[in-house]
Amino acid sequence: MTDKTTQQKKIMYTPLYDSTTEEIIAQIEALKQEEKTYYEQVATEEEFLEWYKKQDLPTYEQPSVTTDMTAFTFIDNELKLLMIQRRAHPYRLKYALPGGFVGSHESAEQAVLREVKEETNITINLEQIEQLKTVSTPGRDPRTWIITIGYIVYLPYEQVLEMQAQDDALEVKLITVNVKDNAFYDGDKLLVKEDFAFDHYDLIQEAISRMQGHDSWKPNFFQMLGYEFTVTEILNLVKAILPDKNLIRQNVLREYKNFIIEVGVRRKEGVKSQKTYKYKK
Repeated sequence: MTDKTTQQKKIMYTPLYDSTTEEIIAQIEALKQEEKTYYEQVATEEEFLEWYKKQDLPTYEQPSVTTDMTAFTFIDNELKLLMIQRRAHPYRLKYALPGGFVGSHESAEQAVLREVKEETNITINLEQIEQLKTVSTPGRDPRTWIITIGYIVYLPYEQVLEMQAQDDALEVKLITVNVKDNAFYDGDKLLVKEDFAFDHYDLIQEAISRMQGHDSWKPNFFQMLGYEFTVTEILNLVKAILPDKNLIRQNVLREYKNFIIEVGVRRKEGVKSQKTYKYKK
C-alpha cells in the first residue's frame, strides 16, 4: 500500500472512540483540516480539484456577476445617456443601464458587447468601452448576491441610429444629461434618483466623474464625436462634460494637441470650411 493510500485511509477511518460531544466535534474538525491539508499539499492537482468541487467549494456562497454600461453619446450639443425602461421585475418600468449576467463562457468585456446588442440592437467594439468600477455592495440587487462590473461606453451618433428595444427592455431611451445642474431629463420629465433601478444612479455619477477626471490625459469621450470632428464640436462636447472649464475655441488645439490628428477639411455650401480631426486612441 502506498503512503498516499495509507494517508487517505487514515483520514477517512480515524476512530473517534468514546468521547463527549465537544470532543467528537473537535475531532471531526481536526479530520477535516487534515483532509484539507492533504489535498492542498500532498495530492496531485487533479485530485485536489476533484475534492475541492465536492467538498470545499459548496461551503462558499457564490455570487452572480453582471455588467452595467453607462453608454454616452453627444447629439445636438447635448450629452445623452442610453438607458432602457425595464420590462420586468425587479424595478419594473424604472430606468436602468443596459447590462446583464456574465456567462461562464465569456469575459466581462465580451458580455458588455453582447448585452448592448441584445438590449438595444447597437453593435459596439472593445475600443469603445472603458472599465469603470466593480460594485459589491451587499443587498444592491434584491434578487440575490450580485456583483456588477461597471463600464463606460462611448457611442457616436451614427451608432445610436441602430437602437431598438430588445430582450429585457420595454423601451430604449436617450435621456439628457445636464452636468452643470446634475440633472437628468426624459424629454421634459425631470428624473430623480428614485426613478433609476438598482444603484445605477450612483454608477452614472461615477461615470461622469471619470470622464471629467480623464479630460487632461485620456479624453476617451472624444469617441462620441465619431471618426471626424471639428474644433467647434470638441469645444461643445467638452463644455457639456466640464461646464465650468475655462476653454475657448482658440485654445482647443493647444489643449488637446496630444490626443487628436488632423485628417481633412469639412466643406459645406454657404459655410466656412473647417479642418477636421480624429482621436488618437
